[in-house]
Amino acid sequence: MMKTEIRATATDQDAPLLRKAEALAAQLKAMTPDGMGYRFTVRKYEATVARLGYDPIS
Repeated sequence: MMKTEIRATATDQDAPLLRKAEALAAQLKAMTPDGMGYRFTVRKYEATVARLGYDPIS
């Protein structure tokens, strides 16, 4: 079976947003869904992904 991987190419302008998305994703992994600040962090992550136009983590 042949496996194909497609990756989006990031521009230099996307670099800070990619770093922010990675940091927020790491933060979310360490949090519990019912923990303080979880929903706020999810909203920040979603806003960052919306600015990028794609989800670099998934």
